[in-house]
Amino acid sequence: MPYVLIEDFRGGLDSRRMNQTATPGSLIELTNAHITRGGEIEKRPAFVELATLPSNTIGLAAAGGQIYVFGSDAVSSVTFAAGTPSNISYIRLQHPSGEALTDVLSSDFYNGQIYAAARFADGRIYHYYNGVRITDWFDGRARSTFEVTAGSAGGTAATASITVTGGTANPSDNLRVLRINNVDLIASPVAHTGTDSTTATNIATAITNGSHGYTAAASGAVITISAPLVGITYNAFQLTFEIQGAVTMGSVVHMSGGVDNAVTNITVNGVPIIGSQVVWGTSHSYTASQIAKEINDFPSSPEYEATAINQFVNIISKESGSSFNNLAVAIVSAGNVTTAFDPVSQTYLDGGANASSVQGYTPGAFVRPVKTKMYALSDSLLHFSGIDDPTEWNDTSTGAGFINLANHSRGSEDLKSIASYFNNIAVFAEEAVQIWFVDPDANLNQQIQVLQNTGTIAPDSVVEFGDNDVFYLNLSGIRSLRSRDSSNAAFVGDIGNPIDSLIVADIRTNRAAAEEAQAILEPRDGRYFLSIGSKVYVFSFFPSSKVSAWSIYEPGFVVDRWAYDGRQTLCRSGNKLYSLGGENGNTYDASEVVVQMPFLDASAPATYKTFSSLDVTCENTWTVSVATDPQDISLREEVATVHQTTFGLGRVTLSGYSTHLAPRLVCSASGAAKLGNLAIHYEGGESG
Repeated sequence: MPYVLIEDFRGGLDSRRMNQTATPGSLIELTNAHITRGGEIEKRPAFVELATLPSNTIGLAAAGGQIYVFGSDAVSSVTFAAGTPSNISYIRLQHPSGEALTDVLSSDFYNGQIYAAARFADGRIYHYYNGVRITDWFDGRARSTFEVTAGSAGGTAATASITVTGGTANPSDNLRVLRINNVDLIASPVAHTGTDSTTATNIATAITNGSHGYTAAASGAVITISAPLVGITYNAFQLTFEIQGAVTMGSVVHMSGGVDNAVTNITVNGVPIIGSQVVWGTSHSYTASQIAKEINDFPSSPEYEATAINQFVNIISKESGSSFNNLAVAIVSAGNVTTAFDPVSQTYLDGGANASSVQGYTPGAFVRPVKTKMYALSDSLLHFSGIDDPTEWNDTSTGAGFINLANHSRGSEDLKSIASYFNNIAVFAEEAVQIWFVDPDANLNQQIQVLQNTGTIAPDSVVEFGDNDVFYLNLSGIRSLRSRDSSNAAFVGDIGNPIDSLIVADIRTNRAAAEEAQAILEPRDGRYFLSIGSKVYVFSFFPSSKVSAWSIYEPGFVVDRWAYDGRQTLCRSGNKLYSLGGENGNTYDASEVVVQMPFLDASAPATYKTFSSLDVTCENTWTVSVATDPQDISLREEVATVHQTTFGLGRVTLSGYSTHLAPRLVCSASGAAKLGNLAIHYEGGESG
């Protein structure tokens, strides 16, 4: 009896082709598992909870067997629960004025100590080395804070009106057509009754009974028409009509008065800093975050940025300087949305300061050690510290300085991330990557290459993969920098091509979550982990066995940070600290593994076959179901539960007559699990 044999699964997850045409061995779905060096499917280890971290800490860093978390409270105010591993330490990052720490934007190790860029509740950014603030950085940007104090979903619907002014009871006297923005409001002509007010009531009823969503009411001879939805969308829509006979209509008022519950405009010194209104949504905190996003996305002149902390929004000048002080801030809202300045009297920017001779550079959000220096990004500037001194950024005699990368390539006005690339560094913006040779002697720094129309939206997605590859999240999917030849010149690889459609869908669904994506190179097996929201995309790459495969983990939470302490891969979600697989990396739970194969046709897609049985090589318990309708892969029938390899023990019986068959295997049992290969037995039939 002939059979279709899936020898291995080294192609992994692949969304490039339709279910009916995908390559045998590729997978439509592969959840909570990865591909091994031998091309087999292996269940992921468990995310083992190590500790509940103090609620007044954030962030995560690890190295040399030590784990670190951050906060702004005094050490005496941070209490670790009983049973917390002894290798977890707290690092205080203290704001000069005592503001609360809200985010550790970036951190890395230099000479065994942590260098961190931190943001606080007032929106200011400071840099720290070994917990001590670096005073060379100077955040002299002016700012103003306001609070979203009230609001709810909804608003007011736009209305239009028209008046019946005359007509007779003659059947030929009627309102033949009534339209708003070319939408017919009445399904058929409405005859005049001989009375204007009664005719108006009949017209209003006809409008309300329509399927377009508009409603209407009559008051005397005046018909008032309401839009299907609240908000500004329908404002200025035109009301038009056609009459027949002696009917007359007048006093036409076009659609107006629609209002969203929203912040409609924000200006600084009369200059708008948002491009469109921000509608209240979900909560005051969520609305504040959307206002901050709109400010950050809108290009004003001069430019401003914003942060959101709970229901508070910090408006911050893009540049430092006292010239921004006392610029008036005005907030216009509509509907039931209200805001209030904090403090109430501060309706202007304040706190801007000019740099002193010692302090001069606005601190950026991303830091990375390279060779003997610390590097930091701020807008378009690539800063580097003094030689062997990460606290010195201003004294050129120590080798400190900066390069304005915007002068070397378009698209580099807002730098995102840094990675090592061979003996150089790759500096990422969203739409450009510059390769630089950097040297302790700043005079020897040299641009090597520029790659346009590529870059990253997520600074923490950038990870060196091996010695000559850098992975990163791009708007088009997951990309890599690789060398073509011995020159080490970089080109953009499409390493994420098999899952790009899934990645792009995630970005379109939640751009903010994608920008916060976190990545790490899992060192035990060299897998690349990229977490976006509650999913972790996993890349398994073993070139000697030709394995290049993607899969997805679903840990059940959002990964805030990854870290590796030298023994185990760690992640933080909220106040929970997890270890992947535990300290030995070999702990498993009952997470459900899903393996969905595409439709298989035995290289004869137009031939009907009688599928009779299957064999499988596996470990642990797997439930097997099959789909036989190539029009709908979700229509499946459970056929068996297997507990071990079936070869030589009797085949799993199938009963299906179709041109195609798509197997699906699910393992929900505790412990380790594997799936090695699959054989589907069939008998040939007639051509379809």
